[in-house]
Amino acid sequence: MFTHIMLISTCLVCRNHMSILAANMHKLPHIHILMCTKDGEAWLADQLSSILTQSHSDWSLWISDDGSRDATLGIISAFISGNPERDIRLFRGPQRGCAQNFLSLLARPELTSPWVAFADQDDIWMPHKLQRSIEMIRRGTGAQIYASRCVYINAKGNTGGVSPQYHRPYGFGNALVQNILCGNTLVMPPVISGYLQSVFSLTREFDLPFHDWCIYLAVTGAGFDIIHDEKPGLFYRQHSNNLLGACRSNALRRARLIYKHQFSDWLDRNIYFLTIISPFITQSNQSLLNRFIELRKNEDVCFLRRPQSLGIHRQTLAGDFILQAMSWCRKL
Repeated sequence: MFTHIMLISTCLVCRNHMSILAANMHKLPHIHILMCTKDGEAWLADQLSSILTQSHSDWSLWISDDGSRDATLGIISAFISGNPERDIRLFRGPQRGCAQNFLSLLARPELTSPWVAFADQDDIWMPHKLQRSIEMIRRGTGAQIYASRCVYINAKGNTGGVSPQYHRPYGFGNALVQNILCGNTLVMPPVISGYLQSVFSLTREFDLPFHDWCIYLAVTGAGFDIIHDEKPGLFYRQHSNNLLGACRSNALRRARLIYKHQFSDWLDRNIYFLTIISPFITQSNQSLLNRFIELRKNEDVCFLRRPQSLGIHRQTLAGDFILQAMSWCRKL
């Protein structure tokens, strides 16, 4: 009788242990939300409220303010006071632009092996944003960076279309000439965030043009995969302070950037960034980078070579045509 009871008890313990293990496997991880702010009083409260209403509630919020002169710091302080159970921290940013502000948060020494999500001060997250991104990464290889489409809204919150759905392959050949990872949608598991912390420790003092574009280059250059979710995860606010935003409303601005060699300058800085992190780049991608550098010099047969023939492409045929024209006109 005693033996029978012991067997039953042992089975119950084992069953409970297996249930705990199964629950832990399905439990979503704690995620660090990294937000950068500067003079965001007009929109910040809406974004903070949308983070509070996430279906995945296991998060901390670290904010780096880049020298706000409006009521931004007061809004943040009130949010911290109103949520004392949360790990919400405020840091002083480097005041060297948006890219360096985000990277300063990612490089913080107390941020070890984290799940990370980037957040802009002026967006509004949809309630499923965090949970869906984590689940999609876990259903994949687990070594992927996540980005999503977004719904455009104006300064008043009125909707104005959806960001593009990309149909061509993501990868290093695309990243060399185009960024499709919208920084405010990014979510990454520890294997990606840890890798990027190593990468940006080498380039901390370099003037990077865009943190999300450099992340796209670094991640694909090392051979990691991309998840680009066709379902929007946030409302992306478009206003006068956006450098690049909705493609339709910024087509003329983008044309001016090409004409004034701004795009070419970005490519120069991106290539320099890649030379610094070359130990992380795969051999095949390093070879592709070298061919791209030769193409930009317009020397010998390279002047007539199509970028697509080298494995370099944008996400549309029109984009490929513009890329070819830029090469011919020495604007690349």
